[in-house]
Amino acid sequence: MIEALQHQLHLLPPASHLAFAAGAILLAYCIFGLAGFGSSITAVPFLIQVLPLHTVVCLMLLIDLVLCTVLNLRERRHVDLPELKRILPGILAGSFVGLLLLVRAPAKPLFLLLGLFVVAVFLWNNVFNRKTTRISTWLALPLGLGGGVFTTLFGTGGPLYTIYMAGRIDDKRALRSTLGVLIGTTALIRLAMFAATGLLSNPAVYRLALLALPVALAGFLLGNLLHDKVSSHGVKKVVWVILLVGGASAIFKGLS
Repeated sequence: MIEALQHQLHLLPPASHLAFAAGAILLAYCIFGLAGFGSSITAVPFLIQVLPLHTVVCLMLLIDLVLCTVLNLRERRHVDLPELKRILPGILAGSFVGLLLLVRAPAKPLFLLLGLFVVAVFLWNNVFNRKTTRISTWLALPLGLGGGVFTTLFGTGGPLYTIYMAGRIDDKRALRSTLGVLIGTTALIRLAMFAATGLLSNPAVYRLALLALPVALAGFLLGNLLHDKVSSHGVKKVVWVILLVGGASAIFKGLS
């Protein structure tokens, strides 16, 4: 019994790495509870500092499948199906490209790509983005394609989906519902792809997920608790600073 437990513990990362990962997941899902977005794009740049990329991507997928998908099911009746159908072909194509890169590309260029993407999201939302008129349906393909690539690679394609959906859907409830179902759908697509390629065959991923799920749930509940007690403007400023730090750390890891 003791030997079996020691073997299971040996398969896990060092305690210091686990503690750092737990802090990143707690922070990421606290932000998700506060702002309604940002779990993967917050967590992944920090998690890759202490865990292999493949492990991180699979870990975040399992957490999102259990937590985010279930939480979004209650809003599914408000989904904008026409817009969902427009963007899904691009997402499917991008997902295959992302899977190919995840399986075959070396890790360091991917870390650099992740960091540059996070910084680009920061710049778009804080420097370049200006509220404009309704965007064209032609953008469904490129934004879906890019979102599929980054969702499969890092679980971080959400900002690209949001750009499209926010430019097409005016009703806030329908927007949130459509994005929620879209995130759940992309999680199921990744689940099938990762299972088919053997990325989910590592037992350590499931052990880490069991450890991480209570932490993610605690972060989400904490974020919900703080939602009405802190200003949305202040929350957004903190989120963007954290994202910028995470992006910079991913770029540094890719260059080192």
